This record gives sequence, structure tokens and C-alpha cells, in this order.
Amino acid sequence: MHIDSLKSPLANVYLSAKCLVMVMAFVSLNACGSKEGTSETHSSQTIARVNGDEITVHQINNELQRANVKPEQKEAAAKQVVQGLIDRQIIVQEAIKAKLDRNPQVLQALENAKSQILAQAYIEEKISKTPKPTAAEVAAYRNQHPQIFANRKVYIMDEIMLPANTYSDALKTEVDAAKTMEEITALLDKRSIKYRRTQAAHAAETLPQQLLEQLGKMKVSDIIFVRAKETNLIARIQEVKDAPVAEKDSTPLIERILFGNKRKAVAELEMKNLRAAAKVVYLDKAYEPDAKGQANAAAPLEAKSAEVPVAPAATPPSANPAKPLAEHVEKGLSGL
Repeated sequence: MHIDSLKSPLANVYLSAKCLVMVMAFVSLNACGSKEGTSETHSSQTIARVNGDEITVHQINNELQRANVKPEQKEAAAKQVVQGLIDRQIIVQEAIKAKLDRNPQVLQALENAKSQILAQAYIEEKISKTPKPTAAEVAAYRNQHPQIFANRKVYIMDEIMLPANTYSDALKTEVDAAKTMEEITALLDKRSIKYRRTQAAHAAETLPQQLLEQLGKMKVSDIIFVRAKETNLIARIQEVKDAPVAEKDSTPLIERILFGNKRKAVAELEMKNLRAAAKVVYLDKAYEPDAKGQANAAAPLEAKSAEVPVAPAATPPSANPAKPLAEHVEKGLSGL
């Protein structure tokens, strides 16, 4: 058939000039006022001084928030963050001594960082009022994807993977005529085609819709030939397991997916309106977008029956999943 560990803020500072620029951008946007205010205020907010420059509680809280640290890990993480901030401040001081803050490339990078932060802040402000999904919207989404929730299945497959450039009509004809995977491997050996045979489990949400529909029409022991851009896949269905997702488990997953989709839609609409209102003049016509190219980019992609992307193999049946079911399903849903 055809068809959570916290990383140090200074982890890479010493290795990259770009990181140094970002450090200076941070200081340019956040420091400056660190020595102002009363001594009483400083005593309650200042954690450390680095050659006179202060490390404050606000800086630590900001880093912890950005790192999305869990409450029970904050105490240990805060100590690590403080050391990272101290190291960063030491480097910044040396960079200023070396007058790198006057370097044209650094100044341009600082301006770019400022523009990026302002643009992100504007979009965040616009999407901050996005309403959360209603119970009706969640129920509708669940009903629209029964193969992911109520009727979710996991396909246990015996797979043969081979390079995409080995595909030919003649090879497919011979594979279709084969009754077992052993016959197929013998066929590939005869043709001197390199391949890799493995066993994998694919949950419904990890499979392309077109492939999922084809598998739904097949039965155990059927063999399928899937063409992809980089790898061809020949697979035999060994077992199909029912693995429905309970409503209480699916609700928070769907809420996150829908909420993310809503926020994305708000951001895209705002960007569309801003572009329409802006007066953009291309002084160099070489950089002007091609009207035909824009139309092609906006057009929906059409699936080809002969070329289907193959999702990465899921956890083998014999192994315990490394991630909880909720995270696994959510990752799959985000790609639908």
C-alpha cells in the first residue's frame, strides 16, 4: 500500500562576543539607576556589590521568572543566579574599561536589542488580554479530534528505513507484492540497498493526518510504503493499541493549545493591521517583496499522496515513556 535543570546565565558568555554584547545590552537597559535612592532602600533590595555596582532582588527575581523556576527550586536557583549576575557584572565592567561600549558594532547590537525588546513588549501587551478558551470551545476541539482523544491509538510497527533516493516504481511494485518483512529485506539485499530495521511505537498525534487516515483503514500484518523527503519507510503493523485520553486529562491540554492559538491569531492580526497602516517605501527595489511570491507563501499547502512527512519514532513498546502522557499528547497536538 502506498501512501528541568537551571542553566547558569553565564554559561556561554566566555565563549562568544555576541553574548558579551547581550550582557551589555542588559546592563544598558536595566542598570544606570542602581546607585540612586536611600541607603535604607539599598539595604533591603541590594544582595551584593561588585566594585560598587549593585546586584538587586529585582534582578534576581527577573532571572528566576525568565528561567521559569519552580517554587520549590527557587532558593537553590537564586544562589546560582546571584553568582551568574556577579560574573556578568564583572565582565561588563571590564568591557567598559576596554571601551567596548563605544565600539560601533556593539552600539548597533545594543540598538538592535533595544528594538527587539520593545517590539516584543508591544506584542506581549496586545496579547495579554486574550480570553481563555471556554468550556464549549474545549468540547468542540475534543470532538473535532476523536483520533487524538476518545479514539486515540498507538501503532506498534516493524519498520525498515532506507534513503529517499532509493525510491523507484519498480521497487514499490516489488515491495507491494511481498508478504513478509523478511521478503522485503531479502529484496533490498539483492538490490544492495542500505537500510535499517527497527521496532517503534507511534501514537496517533505524532503521525501526519494523511498517514493516520491510511493506517485507520489497515489491519494488523498489513505493510505500508511511505515516501518522504529524506527517508523512505516500509512498515508492517504488528499491533494496534487503544489508548484514549480521559476528558479530565485532555481538558488542560486543549485549553493550552487553544489559548496559544488565540494569542497567535491576535498577534498576527495586529501585525497585519500595522503593516496595512504603515507607509513603507523601498528605496532599493531589489528588496521589495514579489507580489507573486507573497501569494504563493500565503496559499495553503496541498498534500501529495506520494510524499508524506514521517514523524520521528515514538518510545519503543518495551520502554517506559520518558515524558508524561500529557506532555506527549500536547506536543503532538501543537503540530496539527
